Amino acid sequence: MHEVNRSAVKTINDLLREALSRKASDIHLNPQKEGAAVFLRIDGMLEEVRTLDTELSGEIISRLKVLTHLRIDEHQKPQDGRFCFEEIDIRLSIIPTHFGERAVLRLLSNTLQTESLDDLGFEKKQIECIDKVLGSKGGMILCAGPTGSGKTSTLYRLLQQTLRPELSIVTIEDPVEFTLQGVVQIPVRQAQGFTFASALRAVLRQDPDVIMVGEIRDEETARIATSAALTGHLLFSTIHTIDAASALPRLFDMGIEPYLIASTVRAVIAQRLVRRLCINCSRLGATTLQERKQYGIGKKKHYAVGCEACHQSGYQGRMVVSEVLTVEANVSEAILAQRSAREIREIVFKNDVSDIWKDAIQKVRGGVTTLEEVLRVLSE
Repeated sequence: MHEVNRSAVKTINDLLREALSRKASDIHLNPQKEGAAVFLRIDGMLEEVRTLDTELSGEIISRLKVLTHLRIDEHQKPQDGRFCFEEIDIRLSIIPTHFGERAVLRLLSNTLQTESLDDLGFEKKQIECIDKVLGSKGGMILCAGPTGSGKTSTLYRLLQQTLRPELSIVTIEDPVEFTLQGVVQIPVRQAQGFTFASALRAVLRQDPDVIMVGEIRDEETARIATSAALTGHLLFSTIHTIDAASALPRLFDMGIEPYLIASTVRAVIAQRLVRRLCINCSRLGATTLQERKQYGIGKKKHYAVGCEACHQSGYQGRMVVSEVLTVEANVSEAILAQRSAREIREIVFKNDVSDIWKDAIQKVRGGVTTLEEVLRVLSE
């Protein structure tokens, strides 16, 4: 192995170890006119950590292709692969750009952390609602939100709560992100035609009690899922909508009849991830009159400062801000009448029922995150 190759191997190992030590979720290698910039995604935010010269960045791309058994001589088409590093699963995506190939590495721990819903950021009343629907004999529990909002991690926690020796539990995922003891986990293979829908159809012939489908994204999957939920299976899945109420009209749009939605959906959890304040350097400061009026916070709020412990970001780790919509009788009536998401929200989130904004502002008042962080995430 010549000198540049040794440098490429060392640089990759150093980057991976730095990413792991800082709990980064991704590493980005962005080609530029001269060389490449390297970024880590930490708590959802990209941070540039170094620059590489053109020769070294090219050698790194080649080395990553070798590790993932990709074609070294292919530079004009996207390629995807995976490899392991110190018991961490690494997913690699390479695409051609104007200045060369861009690589993104997703770091996936094979071990699911044993955090409770409370540890994740869910409030007591929300957990009580979730626990109630988890005891349902069949039905569907959906987790809504954009990509990167922690939906799958929440569903894993819910699955863990259902684990019992007498239950057959099966997941259908793209990809399998964590290994769960006592659960049958099936990766879909879109390129081979083994989709969420075809996998779910096959799984239903395997006598499952509880099923997790990674995502409901089309009418076929939605129809099979609602049919399974209607016939006594407890089914978990995710759906891409901006809030909990919008998930119900989204199912209308997929062609699912209102009576099926009202009969099968037990709850929709909508969530985002906000960064937690660093406990070592956060400080109290004054709020503006507009902030007090518009958001109902007091005369003081916590600010992110930055220190060595948080690498000057002011934050360490993330938590969920969320809302939980349970399908009670009044919501069922709204579904049958095909009410809009706005009308459903007005029915559900009133009185003392907290929506995602109220939940987030409550966490600002509690000093666990900042108003600026909440506005950044929820205003997107």
